[in-house]
Amino acid sequence: MKWLNKDKIKFISLIEGVEETMPIISAATHKYNWVKKCVDDLKQNGSILNRQANQQHLFKTGHTSKCPGIFAVKNKGFIVRTHSDIKLKIEGNQYGWQTPHDWKSFSGSSEETVSHHFQDSLHKFMSDWPKDTLETPLKIGLPWIIKIPKGWEVLMVDPFYKDDSRFTVCPGIFQSELGLAVLNVPILWHSKKGEWLIKSGTPIAQLIPIKQEKIEVELTNKTDDKYFKKDYNITMMKMKESFTTSYNDVKNFFRSK
Repeated sequence: MKWLNKDKIKFISLIEGVEETMPIISAATHKYNWVKKCVDDLKQNGSILNRQANQQHLFKTGHTSKCPGIFAVKNKGFIVRTHSDIKLKIEGNQYGWQTPHDWKSFSGSSEETVSHHFQDSLHKFMSDWPKDTLETPLKIGLPWIIKIPKGWEVLMVDPFYKDDSRFTVCPGIFQSELGLAVLNVPILWHSKKGEWLIKSGTPIAQLIPIKQEKIEVELTNKTDDKYFKKDYNITMMKMKESFTTSYNDVKNFFRSK
């Protein structure tokens, strides 16, 4: 098998055309509905912090839509979405499912669109299983293969800040040393009774490529670290010097150092 030696990840669709109708996309380009509501709230009502008592003179741009921590992680890597509607029915610890088409035969894959792991694969070992969660982890089979370049791996996680609490992805990692990665997504479904529609285009997992590198670690404290005080003061100065903090300006400052 010819392998990738350069830093390029390849997503290969098992159903010709899915790469156009429902491609894997950059996480930064996917816009959740809550993000639009958040931005509109800032435009209409201004800073969240200014709505609190005794805070009117501080942090004039304080708002969720401006938080660099939230959007830096939300926008990391790629989002893979369901290419088809999926109807799911659960009763106790039994489930059934339907799709508008037999995607297994269409793709030539051995994987069903919905299957499951053994009931005892996780639940048996967990001491604090989420309440009202199906004890059998479901598995969403997607028509994608990932070809990962040498020296890289792909972390798969629940989409960060997704607006869908019905399920949680069981995180995992795809490694180039294990060959082609079949994109199956194990999930915990947080209900034991009911019927649901997972609509086509639902974000089902977030994929984050990681370079396989080692980093040195040092544990110290603020007294022994001779650069800490100066570094801390500079950080606070840049973050607090303006009523309208620009996180891009702060980033550019530190990038230039």
